[in-house]
Amino acid sequence: MSSSDCAESNYAESYMSDWDEIEFVYDETIFEKPRGERRWLGKEHHRGKERLHKSVKDRTFIEKTVESTAHLNKKTTDRILNSTADNLKFNVVYSMDKKNRWNDSTTISLLGGVAENLNAEVVEKNALEQYGFMYPSKSTFAVHSRKLTETDAPGEFQIRSAKSSSRKGQDYSNFLPKSREFSKKANAKMFRGEKENEEEQQPTVTYNIYKTHQSPEVVGSELFKAKVVSKSGRHRGNKKFDMEIYDNDDYFEEEEEDLDNVPSYCQANTVLNLTDFMVHNEKKQLPRSKRNNSEASYEIVDHPDTEYCQQFNIQQYLNQEGYTFMESVITFSNQTALFEDQINQLRDEKDLKIKDLRPNQYLIDVSKRCQMEGAKKDGETTTVMVFTHLKQNTYNVLLNSTLISHPENRSSEHLRKLISSSATILDAITRVCGELFQSRSIADKIRTSGKYYGEKNINKLLNDTFTWDMEMKNMQNIKWPNQHYHATWANTQQLSQVGGRLEWDDLCEMVKKENRMKTCYTFEEDCGECSRKMMSHQLFLVENESKVKCTDCLRGEFYREFMAQRLPIDLQTDTAEELEYLPTFIPLQVLNLYVRTVAETIYKDLGATGDFEKCPACKSAVFFENTGKGQHQNRSCPCGYSWCKDCKNVPHWPMKCGDYAEWEKKWLLRYAMMHAQGSGTESLLQITCSCGKAIYNVLLPAGQFISCPSCKTTVNSETMNAVHKQSYWPFSARYRERLRRTWQRYENTDSHKYEPLAKIHTEIAKIPAIKTSVMEVCGAARDIRFNLKFRNHVLSREQFLIRKNILDAEVLENLFGTSAYLAETVTAWMHMSNLNDRAVKVGLELIMEHRKVLAELLDGEEKEEIQQCIVTLRKEIDSVVLMVEKKIREAS
Repeated sequence: MSSSDCAESNYAESYMSDWDEIEFVYDETIFEKPRGERRWLGKEHHRGKERLHKSVKDRTFIEKTVESTAHLNKKTTDRILNSTADNLKFNVVYSMDKKNRWNDSTTISLLGGVAENLNAEVVEKNALEQYGFMYPSKSTFAVHSRKLTETDAPGEFQIRSAKSSSRKGQDYSNFLPKSREFSKKANAKMFRGEKENEEEQQPTVTYNIYKTHQSPEVVGSELFKAKVVSKSGRHRGNKKFDMEIYDNDDYFEEEEEDLDNVPSYCQANTVLNLTDFMVHNEKKQLPRSKRNNSEASYEIVDHPDTEYCQQFNIQQYLNQEGYTFMESVITFSNQTALFEDQINQLRDEKDLKIKDLRPNQYLIDVSKRCQMEGAKKDGETTTVMVFTHLKQNTYNVLLNSTLISHPENRSSEHLRKLISSSATILDAITRVCGELFQSRSIADKIRTSGKYYGEKNINKLLNDTFTWDMEMKNMQNIKWPNQHYHATWANTQQLSQVGGRLEWDDLCEMVKKENRMKTCYTFEEDCGECSRKMMSHQLFLVENESKVKCTDCLRGEFYREFMAQRLPIDLQTDTAEELEYLPTFIPLQVLNLYVRTVAETIYKDLGATGDFEKCPACKSAVFFENTGKGQHQNRSCPCGYSWCKDCKNVPHWPMKCGDYAEWEKKWLLRYAMMHAQGSGTESLLQITCSCGKAIYNVLLPAGQFISCPSCKTTVNSETMNAVHKQSYWPFSARYRERLRRTWQRYENTDSHKYEPLAKIHTEIAKIPAIKTSVMEVCGAARDIRFNLKFRNHVLSREQFLIRKNILDAEVLENLFGTSAYLAETVTAWMHMSNLNDRAVKVGLELIMEHRKVLAELLDGEEKEEIQQCIVTLRKEIDSVVLMVEKKIREAS
């Protein structure tokens, strides 16, 4: 080894020994290149901020909780959970944007689904409290609570809304009624009733809705602030929260216990944030010795404004009226003709209306094909279909109808199975209209049967599959006892206000707004409002082509504006006629109601005094003007349908709505007893025969045999078995002869158990009594009112006499209807109100006598006698009406 090598070795050993004695201080930053502040030390990275903004923007979540002043055990909590009408579990965060869940959830639907013995509220908050994306001091900006009163009917309630006046979030305690009362009056707790104290002790079901607030002062700086992460990566809890996990629906359906297992770490912040040391401008707190212990000393600063509102419940309206809204992507494998050629052929069909929406998209009005032949024309649009050509033989088909369909046929899958094998578009339309026509007929029978059988919830029957399939299959030709109650010829036009029927096309033209001459199209795939990927025909350019919105967002905006009654509604879509595009995403029931409401507003702005009503029979918009005092409560449509303007029931002047409801309950049963078979005194049996053509009544215990007036089926009233009689048997000729041969052997025995479609038993002792004199007058008048054979005979004779120049105009139908109507309703009015008047009774007797004389004179051709009898009958009717109006004024 050379001397130089030894020197180098000694120097290295001394250097290493000296290095070991020096205390090591390591600072990584001195070895880094001067390229600015690193990302993990707090610098905001713009691309990451933009990605986070897109992930969080306009996302909405919902969480249901329950709170109570007393301890709630698991059994009580489960009972509360089962009583709510939603599929939400307690303390679980759900995304309201995934799979279009709860799109129709509103404040009314959420509060209405909670049992009445519980308190309910909807709290709107900013972002997600559970994951730290919220200002703790600025979180709640609206609280909607349910308020029940004694005057509200079952299922009805009022909504009390408290909102932040400056659109800034506040602490939840500021929205409580207790805090608001402290700021308004002294000693509020002393004046609070016992009932309110009881309500405070009830458990409260809270729906917490988390969403990004519009105010940047609330969440603008905190929500999109980048988080600090250590270089080693060991503290994973400090990384920025990845919002892409929201795409997993199952993540939000985990229990809260699983979420609590996530460890929490303290955030290492190397940047001084002066907002953490802000001093709020609050009043100086007095020393404890100088405080006033009374409740008047408490004061809430900047308490939210309280608003009381009663919004229109769109979902409840749709459920009550019934509707069909189905959309499906269908491939027509049997079609060979071009789409445009088929549309041109459809333009030649007189009962179809075709509107061009976009290229390869057409709206077809098929309302005329969904109504019965010979029936009155529907006044409004009832059914439309929208065909959108996607590729080759694949179409997007939309069915929007006011007609309710079978409960099992309200899915897109059923629509696909129904028309996918159609050879043409016309064939598909024919299949859909045929099914809707049958469903319309069955639905009308279900509504009528529900009224007859006393079913209060008609909506329940219309959504019951068993009712559609079993109970109604043999009731298509049945003669219901109350099917003519609303007919004008059974009531009176003289005592009714006949409205003016308006053409639906004129109303639509009135509601339409002036817009672009042509429709602007977009080829984007994402909605600019909800950032969801949609098909091109589901996106609309809005606000002068500056933004793109999908049909779901536009529907939600339309519902909000309509519930708030901010009319007319302008969605600011860049379309030629916005009203023509609304049926592609708004149910026709809501759209038709919107047209009538806006048209009524326009009429009133032009100086008209009155209101619009929808005729239940022909679905026309009928306008009734205010004629001042003294007008009757009965209303009639030019189509011949009459109703009461207050209770929407059968016309019943001069009785009040409450008196008529009480009278109808006992009168219909007593009237059925007048025409019942048998002479029993125990119970009334109302039977819907298995032939599906007649309903008859029996007083039990009856005689040995009862029979159906239609099919003549004889039944042993003791055993309720059908027995053979030498009369018409309700079977085919061959089967009937075979039965006769069998019955010759067992002539005096029963055949089989008689199973009618429906039976109603009512104990006679529970039916309220009515005076015999009232029963005789009202019963005779009702027999005449609903005698359709007599009415048709009178009208035919009237036309014959007009051709003979004996009569000048058609007046007999109104005279005969008014006379019988007065005889029944006025007699019932005197009975219910105890306002018996001898002069009124004599006047009614004279009316019925002259009515009988006029009916006999119509069979002849004596012109003078007929005209003189008509004049006399009119005078008697006017005299009775004046006496009744005088009695009403004196009683009031």
